[in-house]
Amino acid sequence: MGQPKALLPWGGVPLVRHQVDVLTARPTIDQLIVVVGSLQDEVRHALQGTPARVIVNPRYREGRATSLAAGARALENQPASVLVVNVDQPLAVDLLDPLVAAWRTEPAALWRPSYHGRGGHPLIVPADVTPELQQVTEATQGLRAVVTRHRQRLRSVPVDSKQAVLNLNTPADYAAAQPSSHPAPSPKLSAGP
Repeated sequence: MGQPKALLPWGGVPLVRHQVDVLTARPTIDQLIVVVGSLQDEVRHALQGTPARVIVNPRYREGRATSLAAGARALENQPASVLVVNVDQPLAVDLLDPLVAAWRTEPAALWRPSYHGRGGHPLIVPADVTPELQQVTEATQGLRAVVTRHRQRLRSVPVDSKQAVLNLNTPADYAAAQPSSHPAPSPKLSAGP
C-alpha cells in the first residue's frame, strides 16, 4: 500500500480514526479496543480525544489472529457481544444500524451483513462465543474457525452496499473505494449464511 493501512486517509482522517468515529457514534458500543502491533505512537495520536483503548500486541508479526485474541483478552466484564472490525474494512453507520437491529432480534446468533449472497463484515459474536476469540491462532484458522464451528448460528443481514464486502488490500482497492462512492444500504433480515 505504500503506507500502513491504519493511517491511510479516509474521509479526511486516518482510517483507524474513521473506524473509531463510526463506532463511537453508536450508543450500543460500550467498550472500544484498538489493537496495534507497530505504529503505536502514530495510532495513539490519531485516536486522541476518543474513548478507544489502545492495546499493544507484541505478537502481531505472527498474524492477525493474535491481534483478535489480544483484543478479546482485553475486554472488561462480559460484554453481551463483540463486534469484530478490521481496520482495512471501512465501516459506515448505515451498515452498522441494520446489523445491530438484527442482533437485537436474536442475540445468541453470529451476525454479519451480506452483499448479493456474499458474507461480509463486520461480524457480531455473541457472549458465549466470545471466550473462543481469546484462543484463536493463525494455525487454527483464526476467526474463520470460530465462525465455522458455530455456522448453524450464523445469520446474515442482506444489504445493497458493496461496503459490506469491501477490503482495502491493494492500492487499486483503496483508490476505487473512496467514501463518496458508497450509497447507504437498505436492510433486509434473513436467517442463514
